Amino acid sequence: MMNIRKQVRILIIFFLATIVLSCLKDKNEDVTEVNLEQETKEIPSNCLEYIFKNKKNNLNISVLLDLSDRIEEVKTKKKDSAYLASLSKSFVEHVKNKKLILLEDRMQLFFNPEPSSEKINEIAEKLKIDFTSYTAKTQIEKTTSLYINEPSKLYNLAQKDAIINKGYPGSNIWGFFKDNAHDYCIDECHRNVLVILTDGYMYYDKSVMNIKNRASYLTPKSLAKLKLNTGDWKNKMNNKDLGFIPATEGLEDLEVLVIGITSHNKNPYAQDIIKAYWSKWFDEMGVEKYKIKNADIPSSIEKVISDFLLKQD
Repeated sequence: MMNIRKQVRILIIFFLATIVLSCLKDKNEDVTEVNLEQETKEIPSNCLEYIFKNKKNNLNISVLLDLSDRIEEVKTKKKDSAYLASLSKSFVEHVKNKKLILLEDRMQLFFNPEPSSEKINEIAEKLKIDFTSYTAKTQIEKTTSLYINEPSKLYNLAQKDAIINKGYPGSNIWGFFKDNAHDYCIDECHRNVLVILTDGYMYYDKSVMNIKNRASYLTPKSLAKLKLNTGDWKNKMNNKDLGFIPATEGLEDLEVLVIGITSHNKNPYAQDIIKAYWSKWFDEMGVEKYKIKNADIPSSIEKVISDFLLKQD
């Protein structure tokens, strides 16, 4: 009797062990399949393999400055300069935390339309930073200093440029997305981030378009005409399909941070409406990660910038 019980126990243990081993085998096969998929993923021709594998940690930051009449306000220039200083601080912090051999990070500045002043473009060239494993450590230390001192010079020159040309050229952010976002801001070997400093309005006389209730621009005057000044503004906006005309598509590999939204309008919902316009626009162009912030004190925005750049999902 004892022998029979013993045999039954052995059979049960053997049976359970077979099931466990079978499950482990299936799990290992799944892992192997995932690893094979990762290994066979095509590496771009312009990208070294070890750099591509570290793509999420390779920052490619583009900054688009709105040099329209918004910069006439002294507080706007001061805030923008402080925001840019915070941006460089987070960028340098990111770079310092990487191994030298893995350095493949860059930051650059854009305007649209391009100012006529050559000196403005010279400053923009100075603020174009490119770090690789061959970059001297002293250059990393200079980055923060450049972004603290040069932007104020740039804004002063832009104001002088406006006086010479009898007015500001406007803010062609829509045109930048249409013509330049893919080519200037997206690289297959990097995590691509576009930071836009703007009050949220867009207007450039050479790219004014209307398609039904969509437009390529938004101004305080055009916003007032929409009469979205009651609590049900969202429903009105959705029912009429108000918003920006999509400028492009396929921006899944671009993250966007917009800073500086300001109403310039008596409408109590103006800032919310502007954010809704931008959010709808980004969604329709394929941007999967974005954040849109009002103009705020630099210390508050510094945390927003740091979190956006340094805290990965």
